[in-house]
Amino acid sequence: MLIGELADALGVTRKTLRHYEEIGLVLPAERAHNGYRTYPLQAVRRAQLVVGFRAMGLSIDQIRTLFVEDGRTLRQRLLGLLDEQIQEYALEIAVLQGRHNDLEARYHALVATRASRNGDCVCSALMRPCDCSVARAMPPRGDRRKAS
Repeated sequence: MLIGELADALGVTRKTLRHYEEIGLVLPAERAHNGYRTYPLQAVRRAQLVVGFRAMGLSIDQIRTLFVEDGRTLRQRLLGLLDEQIQEYALEIAVLQGRHNDLEARYHALVATRASRNGDCVCSALMRPCDCSVARAMPPRGDRRKAS
């Protein structure tokens, strides 16, 4: 299969295929008598895997580790990698959910702030007792005069 045909079939550019070949993810193309790159079936299959793994969001380094023979099958290596990714995403989601819940609580606390408070009071969003009346009673830092 010619590089253009393979690129079109996989939905990538020729440049992408050449890059994957240069970094060793895709098996090298053979050269036809006219100098065109042709990919044997094994190289086509490998390119399909690489493009599929990239579509799953795997990094180049992660894909590279999948092709390292370690006594496990490709399926077993992929299962292990996906399990790690799932756990990482679950942790990220939990952290983001916690941040979301915190911001939502602060938002609702601010909405519930009595209208009688100073319009610049955001103490409830900061989850602290309101000290705005104390702050208003104190002169600005530069205007404080020494008590004699």
